[in-house]
Amino acid sequence: MGSKVFDIKDKVVCIIEARMASTRLPGKVLKDIGGRNSLEHIINRIKSLGNISEICLATTTGTEDQVIIELAKSFGIKHYRGSVHDVLSRVLGAAEMLSAEIIVEITGDCPFVDPIMVDQYIEIMKTNNLDYVSNNIISTYPDGFDVQVFLTEALKKSSSMATTREEREHVTMHIRQNPQVFKTLNIIAPKSYRYPEMSVTLDTKEDLEVLRLIAHHFADIDSPSHMQIIDFLLANPRISQINSGIARKGFGI
Repeated sequence: MGSKVFDIKDKVVCIIEARMASTRLPGKVLKDIGGRNSLEHIINRIKSLGNISEICLATTTGTEDQVIIELAKSFGIKHYRGSVHDVLSRVLGAAEMLSAEIIVEITGDCPFVDPIMVDQYIEIMKTNNLDYVSNNIISTYPDGFDVQVFLTEALKKSSSMATTREEREHVTMHIRQNPQVFKTLNIIAPKSYRYPEMSVTLDTKEDLEVLRLIAHHFADIDSPSHMQIIDFLLANPRISQINSGIARKGFGI
């Protein structure tokens, strides 16, 4: 792919995947982290970006996820309900509902996603006429700073080709594993912030403890950058050690 000519008017939609079910930490996306839950942190951060047309919470049709719909309504943002396991179809359905041309995908367990990264990756994709840009084809940033930006058309093509359960569950796995089909780019962290062994994601009670300590430290800063958070963890290694032994799932939600 990679043949699209970008226009300044291209509709960019941020789709946040979230559901209440979690094997390790049920209801994790609504756990309090310094006065806001994970979804509130993400929404507030993304709302600061002028190049995002709309934000959509993509959740499931399960009754337990009605609370996520109510949160979306309280923020005045869109919502979409789809499959529990076929997350690819859920994200694609949300994108098509909103006529998105470019998708920014954030998972609901990344409360400290950096809007500066999001803004940069959108521009990199447009400037280089790419189908997909992320920092997690090869992960070099701490887990939890994951950002993926891709064309809706690329996801449609991927959806028509992706057949395995893993490919349907992990939204962009098929795109990432087929660079001969899709024009992709992986962003590598600068050496001073290359700490993939760190984690600021929300998957366990240990993660929640780490995130709350970070939020407490930055209580007076509305949206600390990934650089500020990494510097804080480097200066306080006992904090990053709290969740250092957790085995991570790999390809993301």
